[in-house]
Amino acid sequence: MTQQLDLFADLASDPAPVPATFAAPPKPQAVKQAPRPKAVPTIEPSPQQPRRSSGPRPVREPHRRALEIGEAVAARWHNLHGGTAIEVPIGVVAALCLIRQKDLQGPDLKEQILNQDGPQLICMLREIWSTHWLHRPDLIDRARILHEWLNDDVDRHREHAVRAITETALRQGLLDLTGHEDPYLRSATDVLSPVMTSMRSHGAQKGLGEYHTPAPIAEALSEMITLENLADFKLALLPPKQGMHLHDPCAGSGGLLRAAAQRIREHGADPKNFQWSMVDIDPIAAACAAVNAIVWELGPRVTVACADALANPKAVEDAMKEARAVFEHRDEVFGKASAIAGIRKMQRLLESIAA
Repeated sequence: MTQQLDLFADLASDPAPVPATFAAPPKPQAVKQAPRPKAVPTIEPSPQQPRRSSGPRPVREPHRRALEIGEAVAARWHNLHGGTAIEVPIGVVAALCLIRQKDLQGPDLKEQILNQDGPQLICMLREIWSTHWLHRPDLIDRARILHEWLNDDVDRHREHAVRAITETALRQGLLDLTGHEDPYLRSATDVLSPVMTSMRSHGAQKGLGEYHTPAPIAEALSEMITLENLADFKLALLPPKQGMHLHDPCAGSGGLLRAAAQRIREHGADPKNFQWSMVDIDPIAAACAAVNAIVWELGPRVTVACADALANPKAVEDAMKEARAVFEHRDEVFGKASAIAGIRKMQRLLESIAA
């Protein structure tokens, strides 16, 4: 049977090494497409599920569609009296942004997800986050506020709310924005920004000083920035020079850098060959920026810090140190797991010989 849930198309069977962001900057290389290894299967489709002939199609007015998704998710959550834990619905949408359909000729991914009951859906969300943690523990750890609630027992009420949010986001066309194989199409808009801002009251946004740059303005700015300068780095000639560091000290969910990455692709370069850093004082915004860095495929040299950029000018450097520690922890966990698996394999072999 065809497996449809592609948790991360670039996910290797072994954990990824520490990104070059946390070591010496790599020398610029020619742009080329990296091979895509096999994905990790998760959902067993039913033979009765409808089949599709093509994948998601580019959406007209993607920014408007993203806003509609954000408003619909917020309305559904509040109608269900979901409570003040807005990281739950935002985390659900963020997890769904990290998946896409592997077999374009196979059963429809959206219907596969919607056919799951509450406990199955919770298990799927946990697996999405844990699988991505193996590949980018630094970014998934930065997004911890969006998924740490899954570490606890999820009661029936929250289970029902999570199911409703999943249904709302998918029915509103989330996968039409984020389910593309092509990162350029996946980066057409920032879905998490309107979800986050719609979930918060006007007073909460004002108190946080949170004003996200509208996507069209971000794109216009990025066009000028690409031609002029970005984050103190002169970009006088096109295309942008590979290896350059692009930084946003008040990044929100990363909208400006998304637009910059799109311009870089349009000029024939690859965002993976650049260095990216984002800082935001709001933990949820920083978490969304970390998820977006994966969705938009900004590459291995991405750092997301949750800090006050004015009070801590070394926020990015501190975040790099934290990231190194997270990678070391990941490698330690994976090493122990591999050792245990080896011991069990040997035990089974000895038992078979003894039998």
